Amino acid sequence: MENVTASTNRLSSVTGVHLFKIAGHSLINGTDLYIMSKTFRIGGHDWAIQYYPYGQKQKDDGNKEADGEHASVFLYLMDAAKGNVRANYWFSLQDPASPATGEKNKRGGGTTDFSSKVSAWGYRKFVSKADLAASGCIKDDCLVIKCTIEVITSEHFDDHGEDAVVAVPPSELINNVGGLLDNGLKADMTVKIGLFKRFKVHACILAAQSPVFRAQLCGSMLESRRSSIRIKDVDATVFEVLLHYMYKDSLPAFMEESTEEATNMAQHLLVTADRYAIERLKLLCANKLSKTLDVNNVGFTLDFAERNNCQQLKDCCVKYMVRDRKRFTEIMKTKGFMQLTQNYGSLGSEIIDKAFAN
Repeated sequence: MENVTASTNRLSSVTGVHLFKIAGHSLINGTDLYIMSKTFRIGGHDWAIQYYPYGQKQKDDGNKEADGEHASVFLYLMDAAKGNVRANYWFSLQDPASPATGEKNKRGGGTTDFSSKVSAWGYRKFVSKADLAASGCIKDDCLVIKCTIEVITSEHFDDHGEDAVVAVPPSELINNVGGLLDNGLKADMTVKIGLFKRFKVHACILAAQSPVFRAQLCGSMLESRRSSIRIKDVDATVFEVLLHYMYKDSLPAFMEESTEEATNMAQHLLVTADRYAIERLKLLCANKLSKTLDVNNVGFTLDFAERNNCQQLKDCCVKYMVRDRKRFTEIMKTKGFMQLTQNYGSLGSEIIDKAFAN
C-alpha cells in the first residue's frame, strides 16, 4: 500500500507603521552622517531607520563617496542575532498638508530576508535633493519619513492538524451596535435639536457612553421619565457625528481628511465631547487639531484649548511655539497670538519666557 503524507505551510503577516520625524533637517549639511530613529517594534521584532540627508557611501563599490545629490534611507533589523526575518517594507515621504493619506516618493514592496549577515535594506538614492525640495514635504525644517513593514511568518502542520482547527471570525459587536443607529431597531428615545431635526436613539447606548447622559436618562432627573429630550446649543451636524462615535467607536471617514471641514468639525466636536464627558472622543479631536498646527493658527488653537480645558492640546501648542525661536517671532505677530495674550495674558507671558529662555 502506498504511503502518502501531506503537510501545509500557512503564511500570515503582521503590518505596522513607524513615522520618523527629522526636526532641524537643514542642520546636517554636506556630510555622509546619518540620523537614527528610536527603536520600534513590529511583528515581534525590533527595527530602526537610518536616514542620510546627503547619501551613504557605497562601501561595496570601492568605498565610493556618496554623491551628495540623493538622500539615503535604510531599515535595520536590530535583533537580527535572534534569527532571520522575512518582510516587505515601504518608505515614503509624508506630505504635511495631508498627514492622514499624503505619501510621496513611495519606494519598496519586494519581499526581503533580514538576517545577521544582512540586517539592513533600503535605498541609497531614495530621493534627490531637487525632488525633495519640490515635494513640499519639508515644513518648518521638519521632514517625516513613513516606513510600513509587513512581517511574514509561516506555520507548518500536517493536513489532519489543519482539519482539527476551528476558525473563529472577528468580533461583530461594533458592527452590530452601529447597525442599531442606522436601522433604528428598538429605538426608545427621540433627541430633538432645533425646530426640525430629530434623532431616534437608544437611551442605554447614550447612558453607557456618557456619564452626563447617564445622569440625565437613568437618574432622578425629569428626562429619565420622558421618551424625548431636547438638546440646545449643539449643531445637528455635530450631534450626528457624536452619535456616530457613540454607536460605532470611530469617527466618520471625512474626519480622516485634512480639510477645513474636518478641522472645524474637530473643534465643535471637542466642545461637545467635553460637555458630555466623553474623554476619548475629546482626545481624538485634540489629536487631529495638533496635526494641523502652523504659524498662523497655533495662537488661535492654544486659545481654544485653554478655553475648553484641553491640557494635552495646550501642551502640543506650547511645544510647537517654543521649539524654534525664529518661528516664535513670527507667531508673535499673528492675530491668534494677540488674541491669546488678550484673553490669557499670564499664559502668553509664560510662553514668551520659555521661548527666549535659552
